[in-house]
Amino acid sequence: MKRIFYALAVLTLAGTACTKEITENGPVAQEGKDLMTKIVGDTQGEFQQGSLLVKLDEATAARIAGGDAEAVAGILAVSEADDLFPALLIQPKNAEVARKYGLHRWYQISFDESTPLREAAAKAASLPSVVSVQYNSFLEPVTSDKVVEFVPAPQTKMSPVPEDSPYGFDDPYLPYQWNLVNTGDKTVAKNAVAGADVGVRDAWRLTGGDPSVIVAVFDCAVNSMHEDLKNSLWVNEAELNGDVNVDDDGNGFIDDKYGFNFVGCTKITKDYVNGVLEGKDVEAVKGSLLNWTKGSGHGTHVAGIIGAENGNGTGVSSIAGGTGKGDGVRLMSCQIFEGSRSASDAQNAAAFIYAADNGACIAQCSYGNSYAITSDDMYINGGEFKIDGKDVKIDGSPLENAALKYFLDPANSNHQSLEGNIAVFAAGNHRQPYSSYPGALPYVISVTAFGADYLPGGYTNYGPGCKVAAPGGEYFDDKNYGMMILSTGVSNAAQGSPGIEGNQNYVYMQGTSMACPHVSGVAALGISYAKKIGKKLTRDEFQSLLLTSVNEMDASLTGTKDYYDLSSYSWTKLDLGKYKGKMGTGAVDAWKFLMAIEGTPTILTQAGKKMSIDISRYCNPYDNYTVSVDSATKTALGLASDPVIRNGKLEIECSKIGSGKIVLKGAVGKDASKEDGIGEMSYVRELSIASRPFATSNGGWL
Repeated sequence: MKRIFYALAVLTLAGTACTKEITENGPVAQEGKDLMTKIVGDTQGEFQQGSLLVKLDEATAARIAGGDAEAVAGILAVSEADDLFPALLIQPKNAEVARKYGLHRWYQISFDESTPLREAAAKAASLPSVVSVQYNSFLEPVTSDKVVEFVPAPQTKMSPVPEDSPYGFDDPYLPYQWNLVNTGDKTVAKNAVAGADVGVRDAWRLTGGDPSVIVAVFDCAVNSMHEDLKNSLWVNEAELNGDVNVDDDGNGFIDDKYGFNFVGCTKITKDYVNGVLEGKDVEAVKGSLLNWTKGSGHGTHVAGIIGAENGNGTGVSSIAGGTGKGDGVRLMSCQIFEGSRSASDAQNAAAFIYAADNGACIAQCSYGNSYAITSDDMYINGGEFKIDGKDVKIDGSPLENAALKYFLDPANSNHQSLEGNIAVFAAGNHRQPYSSYPGALPYVISVTAFGADYLPGGYTNYGPGCKVAAPGGEYFDDKNYGMMILSTGVSNAAQGSPGIEGNQNYVYMQGTSMACPHVSGVAALGISYAKKIGKKLTRDEFQSLLLTSVNEMDASLTGTKDYYDLSSYSWTKLDLGKYKGKMGTGAVDAWKFLMAIEGTPTILTQAGKKMSIDISRYCNPYDNYTVSVDSATKTALGLASDPVIRNGKLEIECSKIGSGKIVLKGAVGKDASKEDGIGEMSYVRELSIASRPFATSNGGWL
């Protein structure tokens, strides 16, 4: 079965104790059935001709690594191949972790391109030392079903930003970004519901990101010349200031200034013969420069949601693009698609190892597959299955799987505040009642999508495997593009690419591909804030806080809604009830997440309603507490008067959707019978207040 991708490509993930060891070769090979039992990966797609990937047993791999020419010659003779060399372009920095996942056992054999792949695979599989054979397949390139040019009014700054402004920065297009700050303005998005956003406006008061947080964007290349992105890029200074066609920093990749283009890249070696490196010459990889001018600009759009520069008086804002002081996160471009071309399996694996070895702590992955896969085992191991009465071959991707494990391993942590790295995937745009893989796996985050109306996007997958929801936008008609997601684009992308029309400097797109970077951006904010306050979390702790720092969605999932289906160009009605409890834990909320990292409990209040909230779960609710509120919180929450403690409950009325902190101040220990007796000890308790469109009467908490 050919792999078809809703956004980009498919890579396989595994890496925790809760999954079983991959058994790529299946049952013990029987004579005459070597190929059947050893073949793994895609066998129906498009492949690199004259090339196969093979996984060797431990003993043979060790012999070859030790320079045993006879071991190499034996494999070449039986497989009738011309050469044998490590499948990975450059060996990973962390050799111990690489061995843990068997990356050292993967090799590539090359032979005459006229030789049929199946014939070559059968010869390789006949070798007892070959555990698995995988075609070096290419991934299906991305096509966006709708890319719409943003045509704004004449651009003017919003500076200085008034204190009572609902927006945080002077970027002129921020008011069009309902996904960041949704005021309910129907002129921005026809179906806008106030508060249906990612909850980042007040989080910006605490952090806008940190340059130490590197987000690797696995996608089309990021536009490195874009006015809103050029200062947000991860920069390899040695290469930027080095010589052309030279591996200036010695990381094995030539001219990787802002990342690397893995599409069609090749290894350059000296004195490297039949898998044995002779002498001390350093290997290096040569590829085309990052090329964002082909395709629909998908990677550039995704990158802008995460880290377009904030506060520069230009274009859009982003979740983690800083506060206008050069303090946003950095974006590493791992290009695996270039127009109609794509990276091979080995090149994709190299991309994840590159990200791990060069400092990325978040992998932003707006892609997945369209297989009807309903179990982790089906995805990891593959095999023959009967689906809807048809015999279907589901293909595992063991090499990419091992590379993803390498990226996620705690030993490869790339930030001081996080033990382990994070991978975020899109849930899929097939309206299927389960997440696409690899996002469905239990140790990565799969993101569903909702619109400006706080209802599921009609395209989104939902159900098992889905972890959390975020804004993904929704096309309505040619006069209401504002319901889609506005972000950065590629102004000189190749004309004729799917959906490309006119100026593409800022564009609208929709999909779980757009929802995914919202979660990556919130995760980047979280790591930035953990660093600021001196916290360190494991990946499991971090992901748990993220998935519980959400807004409830089920209350609004009743009845139906109209949805324009771009796959059939027709209107249809969605039964909203089928999404109840199936969009993940809820809608991600940046403020709540930062409060959870800080350890400050969040009380939910309903905007426009006077609330009386039991706070006994946080502290003993003495009536003699005084409650103080800073001016920023008063403005954000729309407080006409300070909250008070009365009859053991917090009484508060917020007129706005917003977030902030209140401080309860008390004292204990004073001898009230003597004026100069035993003195008192003062103490305080901070509580976070999040005013949202919906809240339980008792102030639901996180």
